[in-house]
Amino acid sequence: MRRRGQVIVVVAILLMIVLLLLALAVDVGRLFVERSRMERAAQAAADAGVAVVAEQIVTLAVPRQTEAAARPPCVPDAGYGTPGASCTATPLPRRAEHWLTDDDRATLIAPPVQTEASGEALTFAAINRADPGEAGVLAVDIEYPHAYRPQDAALQMLVSIDARLSMLLAGLLGVDQVPFDVEALSEVRQR
Repeated sequence: MRRRGQVIVVVAILLMIVLLLLALAVDVGRLFVERSRMERAAQAAADAGVAVVAEQIVTLAVPRQTEAAARPPCVPDAGYGTPGASCTATPLPRRAEHWLTDDDRATLIAPPVQTEASGEALTFAAINRADPGEAGVLAVDIEYPHAYRPQDAALQMLVSIDARLSMLLAGLLGVDQVPFDVEALSEVRQR
């Protein structure tokens, strides 16, 4: 019984197994890297859109804060003004959302603000290479409130990215690309 050549068969089989494991490691690593990149892009887009809304909140609140600062301080029963009048509570200066009226909150979800916030979110998605048409990105969806609801404490923007990734072992699974979706939520207080 001759044992010559048996090592070559064992090495060939082990080499195939090692290459398969290496391809699997590369695919899984690339999937994690691409997914985290898309998560960061979605979060940046959501944060950029909400920043537009936060800027609008400040723009709406500043005139009321300026008007309140120009009024003389309220001192009950100080000998001037209406006798027995009570002071109206003033919202905290650092909390701009406390200065908003319901009309202001309705303005925050009006089409002009929605368009500007969504545009800013899409711009930041494109800056982070998460634009439809970029390598594997199929769609970027933005959800923003379409109606004002007084019970909502915050306005939220949800950015969803639908992507596909070509992988080495996708052919073994019977698919060309592996799909993955990421979502990011950002919010700004309105109450």
